[in-house]
Amino acid sequence: MSSSVADIREPETASTRITRTCTGSHLIKFVGYSFDKGIGVGECISSDTFTLGGYDWRIEYYPDGRKNYERYLAFDLKLRSTATNVRVKITLTLLSQTGGTPLIRSSSTAVTLNCNQSWQCQYFVERHKFEASEYLKDDSFTIQCTVTVMECSNFTKTNCKARPFSVQPSNLHQHLISLLERGDGTDISFKVSGVTFDAHRCVLAARSPVFMAELFGPMKGKVNDTIEIKEMEPSIFKSMLHFIYSDSLPELEEVNGDKDASIALAQHLLVAADRYGLERLKQLCEMKLYEFIDANNLAITLTLAEQHNCAELKATCLEFIKPSEVLAAVVRSEGFEHMIKTCPAILVELRSKSS
Repeated sequence: MSSSVADIREPETASTRITRTCTGSHLIKFVGYSFDKGIGVGECISSDTFTLGGYDWRIEYYPDGRKNYERYLAFDLKLRSTATNVRVKITLTLLSQTGGTPLIRSSSTAVTLNCNQSWQCQYFVERHKFEASEYLKDDSFTIQCTVTVMECSNFTKTNCKARPFSVQPSNLHQHLISLLERGDGTDISFKVSGVTFDAHRCVLAARSPVFMAELFGPMKGKVNDTIEIKEMEPSIFKSMLHFIYSDSLPELEEVNGDKDASIALAQHLLVAADRYGLERLKQLCEMKLYEFIDANNLAITLTLAEQHNCAELKATCLEFIKPSEVLAAVVRSEGFEHMIKTCPAILVELRSKSS
């Protein structure tokens, strides 16, 4: 007689919780700063109610600061909707009126507000520095309020089949990058301003409709083993190849604080992405240019958006340029004259929006 112990496994379950966000911005212009001074410490001036993320908000401005913070301009963002436990991230931006760097104050983490509760920024900027700065001009200044509302769904539970073992994450992109870097099995070369890059026809064709047509279309018999690429820098072509093989571009992040280099890379890569039909790369570049947008580079960004059919980026630029002080700074920027020469239709749109 024998006996055995059966190893019975219960089915595994999994739960998923999804956080959805909705972000919006509102511009508020305060005119008559010198008249507002002196109303008293702790006394505020309230903006009209505006709606962001499905909730109503109001900015409260303290020209003489708050108790114990009299040296500073202070701002509150107050929730006006009848709601509870609204989780938000908040950014208040003081815009430069000469195209310089904006002054940004943000909640470091998400805050939870109920009706008539406020997020307080009691030391936004020292008043004597503000009064001598580029943010105050003609006795007026502009604040941009950006709110990201976070809404969480309930946990959803799913039953899974028993898994006695785990599966490691996908590393396909690592293998493809290694293949590119080693040069194993390459069958096509590109010469870019004297620099040669070796690649694999099938990978390029799978990722780019332009390469597919060029390498495997009706004209494939006339394509040499070495193709010369014109009007592109070697560093840009290398970055584009990296994206084709890895589907990522870590170098788009700001490196060592060199913001201008990151902007230039995103600009050139957007042109390359449009040239070769790499839509995801194009969208990544649009997002990065949006993050870096200011009055100094807006004209160049708007020109690229117009020339390469970036509808969302163009709409964002046109919205950003609405305030008269921002438009004035853009007109003085280096790229404005080039923009109106190459894309005269944009000037018509700007005039219609400012009228």
